Amino acid sequence: MRRKACASYKGRKSCNLSTIGCTSFFPSKPLGCYGDGGAIFVNDDTLAKALREIRVHGQERRYYHTRIGVGGRMDTLQCAVILGKLERFDWEIERRLALGEVYKTKLIEAGAQVGLLAVRPDRDCVWAQFTVFVENREAVQQVLSEHGIPTAVHYSRSLNHQPAYRNDESAAETVNSHWAADRVMSLPMSADLSEEQMDRVVAVVTSIN
Repeated sequence: MRRKACASYKGRKSCNLSTIGCTSFFPSKPLGCYGDGGAIFVNDDTLAKALREIRVHGQERRYYHTRIGVGGRMDTLQCAVILGKLERFDWEIERRLALGEVYKTKLIEAGAQVGLLAVRPDRDCVWAQFTVFVENREAVQQVLSEHGIPTAVHYSRSLNHQPAYRNDESAAETVNSHWAADRVMSLPMSADLSEEQMDRVVAVVTSIN
């Protein structure tokens, strides 16, 4: 797959910051399919070969298995969707970058009582979701829902607060992640979001204060 525009860190594109980088093609992502899908990026030929084999039950070639693997192939329909969307991916990213800045400016100017994510000068965010921090999250979501504005909560529980990590003694040390998990809320975000739609979201969010 040809690399196109995406989020960056100190001039380097995401998925190119480590030996292995992974991305999701979940439908709501800037580059999303219509079901399950994802990709792995590597900068090592040996690792790339191993990952390709693992993807198809450990096969090096047909009926010749060199390792234990899984059935991890994307189906043809999802691949077709992703390939079709690549044609507008650059535009999608540019649009989300611009809308993210407009969203932040409108919320600040309106005096909305929400916390905004900080993006440092040496990196950018492509706003797969436009996430803010709010107090009394359920009440805020209820008001927005009554106005026909959908919201979502991504990752409402810190990883080390999951039952699978119940014996991990570090849970008490991650106070920032716990604080964020209790307050994150994502507002509508799409490359096709109009300014009128954004103004409506901002107006309702501001009215809740």
